[in-house]
Amino acid sequence: MSFEWLWRFAGRQAGPRDGQGLNLGELDVAVGAPVPRPAPAPLRRDSVEATIALKILSAHLANFRQVSFPLTLDFRSMSPEEAVLAVDAAASALEADETGWADEARRERAVETLMRLGAEADIVAPLRRPDAPVTSVGALSAAAHRLDKAAHAYAVSLLVLGQRSGVAQAYLTYLAARLGLTANVVGSLNRRFRG
Repeated sequence: MSFEWLWRFAGRQAGPRDGQGLNLGELDVAVGAPVPRPAPAPLRRDSVEATIALKILSAHLANFRQVSFPLTLDFRSMSPEEAVLAVDAAASALEADETGWADEARRERAVETLMRLGAEADIVAPLRRPDAPVTSVGALSAAAHRLDKAAHAYAVSLLVLGQRSGVAQAYLTYLAARLGLTANVVGSLNRRFRG
């Protein structure tokens, strides 16, 4: 079987083909003379590695806040005051949504979400009471700044709101502004905790 068709499509390269050998007697090579080497062409591997490195660096820089400051929501590692702040953030987010505080099913889902994060039943008890007062955004913001937990308060709000309406999205934008979160932090938290 002949592979001549392959040479027509792939192009001919210098050198012998399979089954042919070099006739060293015909080569005019002086012994000890330097053999000129062509300049190395840029390798494809270098460009592939550069492309991969650029993509990795871009992903890291796009997510630098999450990588350098890994925020975790674990009620077992929070102080009692921080846990109350997180529950207040959840209550405020539920109050700000279209259905409001009266939606008992939404409040119960919020309780389940927070209990999965390690909250104890007595901490989330205010979410089960329909007559419990909801903390204002101003008081929530002040407590978050005092405890240095602004990002945590925003993340809890993201989790309990789940699929957001336009009203909930407007609330989250307002909350981020009141908490003083940068666009990078908000973007990172949205990617990580979007319900």
